Amino acid sequence: YGWFAERFRGKESYVRESAARYVEAFRGCDRVVDLGCGRGEFLEAMREAGIAASGVELSEESVLHCLGKGLQAERADLFAYLENVLPGDLGGIFSSQVVEHLPPERIPYLVQLAARALRPGGRLVIETPNPACLAIFATHFYLDPTHQRPVPADLLAFYLQEAGFGRIRVDFLSPAEETMESLKELPEAFRKQFFGGLDYAISA
Repeated sequence: YGWFAERFRGKESYVRESAARYVEAFRGCDRVVDLGCGRGEFLEAMREAGIAASGVELSEESVLHCLGKGLQAERADLFAYLENVLPGDLGGIFSSQVVEHLPPERIPYLVQLAARALRPGGRLVIETPNPACLAIFATHFYLDPTHQRPVPADLLAFYLQEAGFGRIRVDFLSPAEETMESLKELPEAFRKQFFGGLDYAISA
């Protein structure tokens, strides 16, 4: 897995830089959990910012990697973990490049569990590939054989609203044209509609 992640996700230093953009969203939160923490890049960024955070990860290899860096992580299924969290016990939940690995019918349940686990005012941030950007299907999405189905931003926003979340915001990340120069030859309106950000982050 480590080799796969470095080749197709990027070096840890690169992913850590990307993860650092989310630190401010959790400023002032306590008991922040990273669901699917992988190699621990977000946890490192949080540690550097002085914000306590722990990780949950199904891969034993990844958990050992995190522990080797002095990070707090445990091996668990993320659904089982959230089911065992006391209601209102968490101040923040982060999950990057995870929901697209889940069976689609389980995603609403994940959002409901997150709503239950967070205290009032708690923050949830989810990052995932953006299916409104057609370039992901020609590049990144199908490189990972464990991906199930991309999750449209409007659908995830609906799940969040239905579960009681407010202040929902979507940010589109990593414009496709930055890595695919040929896209700049397309008409601007068409490019923006179908070849925008490769990923998006939704916060609530």
